[in-house]
Amino acid sequence: RLFSRAVVPPTRPASMADGLADKRKKLLLNLISEVKARLHGKVDSLSFPIPQFIVVGKQSVGKSRLIEGLAGEPFNFVSGTLGSRRPTVLELRNVPGLVPSRWSVYDEERQVWNAYPVQQVMQLVGQAHEKLGTNVSEVPIRVKVEGADTVDLGLVDLPGFRAYAKDPMMQELCMKIEKLVHKFMQDENNVMLCVEEAGDAAGFATLGKCKQVDPSYRRTILIRNKLDKYYDDLTADNINKWIEGFGDLPNDLVRYAVSLPHWNGPEPPKPFSQMRTECAERDTRTLAGKGMSQKYIQTIGIDNFRFYMEVKTQQLFADALTPMLSRLKAMKEDYESRCVLVKQESETICENNILHATRQAGICFAQSFNYLMEGALSSETNRKTMEEELRAFHDYVKRTGVLKESEATATTFPDFDSYIEYLRDTVQLPGMDVQLNGGAQFKRLMYEVEVFTRFAGLGHKFRREDVIQARGSALHEATWQNVIVLLMMHSGPSQMKEKTKYVGERIKWFFTEQKECTLQFMLAIKNSPEEHMYSQRINNQAKVIDRNETMKSCIYQAFDETCQRHQKAFMQMWNDWMNSMFTSPLKLLKAGSMPKIAGGYESEIAPTFQTTKLRIENERKGRDGLQNTLQRQIALIPSDDGLANEAVDMVQKIIEQTFGRIRSAVSDQMELYSKSFFLLPMLRRLEGDMAKLELADEDKMRYRARKTVLVEEEKRSTGILADLNWCIDAVQKFRITLGGGD
Repeated sequence: RLFSRAVVPPTRPASMADGLADKRKKLLLNLISEVKARLHGKVDSLSFPIPQFIVVGKQSVGKSRLIEGLAGEPFNFVSGTLGSRRPTVLELRNVPGLVPSRWSVYDEERQVWNAYPVQQVMQLVGQAHEKLGTNVSEVPIRVKVEGADTVDLGLVDLPGFRAYAKDPMMQELCMKIEKLVHKFMQDENNVMLCVEEAGDAAGFATLGKCKQVDPSYRRTILIRNKLDKYYDDLTADNINKWIEGFGDLPNDLVRYAVSLPHWNGPEPPKPFSQMRTECAERDTRTLAGKGMSQKYIQTIGIDNFRFYMEVKTQQLFADALTPMLSRLKAMKEDYESRCVLVKQESETICENNILHATRQAGICFAQSFNYLMEGALSSETNRKTMEEELRAFHDYVKRTGVLKESEATATTFPDFDSYIEYLRDTVQLPGMDVQLNGGAQFKRLMYEVEVFTRFAGLGHKFRREDVIQARGSALHEATWQNVIVLLMMHSGPSQMKEKTKYVGERIKWFFTEQKECTLQFMLAIKNSPEEHMYSQRINNQAKVIDRNETMKSCIYQAFDETCQRHQKAFMQMWNDWMNSMFTSPLKLLKAGSMPKIAGGYESEIAPTFQTTKLRIENERKGRDGLQNTLQRQIALIPSDDGLANEAVDMVQKIIEQTFGRIRSAVSDQMELYSKSFFLLPMLRRLEGDMAKLELADEDKMRYRARKTVLVEEEKRSTGILADLNWCIDAVQKFRITLGGGD
């Protein structure tokens, strides 16, 4: 734990050792204060391990007077009726013999402390709060107090929680303050000084807020203020129970009970430090007189609390030196890399180099896309299960309208969920519930589109009139073969084109979803187990692309255009194939010549010339077997008009059989055609398309604007790097000369 429940005063050291300890303590506090001041607003406090005390509590609970008790003199920062609206960072330093106290305000721009008369400091702080109006700000104002009666301590005074708001404007201000204070309370580096008015612990509202963010009270200290107003309620029967909280306070919660000076009139009747000591003595004397156990004596009175805070502040800050130094060094490496990256990007997007730099980045992106499709374990971005993928695709279809509802769904199923369950339970589609991206996701997609294509149906029942109309009447009446082709062309191609259009859109959408996967794969190569397999240039280019939205947009647009062009060629290939197939199905539909797996393989192991000729003859006959079967069925169709009904049934059956054969051929070859005429052209030609990428005038203008941003970013990063170097040198010097943090 950061704090122990009881504080035992250490043995007073010899005068020389005492002086060295005081010197070390002040240097440590000044070091931490300087580091916080230099890095405030430049780094994320949640990730930076500098501990600090924050004072939280309701308005009028005595927070300001408690801080005055630690500072050793009274003051009043805020003027007006709205109270404080921003954090006030107080750096308190004990300087023996310094009377009156010296007050300073930190100049954030020049990074120096400027000394002012105390009244002017009050005005500066009051103005910093008042200029916010009804708003709040996280930006603090920093004040240093040095004096003979001051405690060596650093803390943050936060605006008090408001219990009442009379109008909507004040209600909004209350909510803003609540949000501001809660953000500070959530920071694990902040130790909360929870100020409550002495009384029944069950009604401590601020302590309840502390418990929400610190359930174990690991970084919470309870200060029960205005103890003198509660004297009369304490008796010998309840004094010890009240100190323990009547069961409402956990045993491991650090708690103090204090009284602080108060008086009538503008000025205290005695020196404030004297009144503070009198309050502390009166608290311990009164409670001891009421029968308080001796074990609680160290938790009563402002003097005990002051001593506790001094000891624990030094302990906390000394323990923080090592993690703080480690974090500073890590941040230094990060900002050094950032400065190099900014300089590199700034050089690549100069007026004469932006097109070449964009093309080179695009080529590197295309190469990385190839790696991703080959299978990359370090790529975690945008992985999806099949259900997530299909739902995302259908959302895309609804949003863009690229497919009609009939084209995007298998009409056999009552709803989309039924189709997904069919894939999972009946088809048992490989990798159905595994999150995939890249090449593995494409392979799983091939399974799904093949299944989807097999749901294509003719969707039309021919009537007697249709068959008669198709036969016509001329010098030479149409043969039944021509009639069948004519009727199939009526609806067959459109039904199959709907399915292949779905396939084309599915593949195109899949590719567009891989853009961010590819970029994140490029970024993740660094320090991954696969790093040795790829060029370092990939990660360097990825950082530039990721930082430069204009470059990323140009590369992504070129990728989409390439994908769109290959989709168009892919669909044209399928349309031509199906038009040819439906125009001459009896000529183009061929059965497979692959022999069945059965019997022995002696003839294949050592074939003779005669067996080879026989095999080829059988395979050729097998290829024509489907065509011969259909022709025999066509020959059985009666030509007599009186038997038209029988002819219609036979024609319908032959058309459905032929359509089924075409559907099977399309489904069987879907993966082959998708890889040959969509995937492989994308992989082979994307790099060339990136090399021919052109920039629009708008892109060139955005690059010029980016150049200005980079100049400012380089200036800011260089400044932060200088601050980090100063902080590292200061911490290392302190550890070498005075020790700490080991």
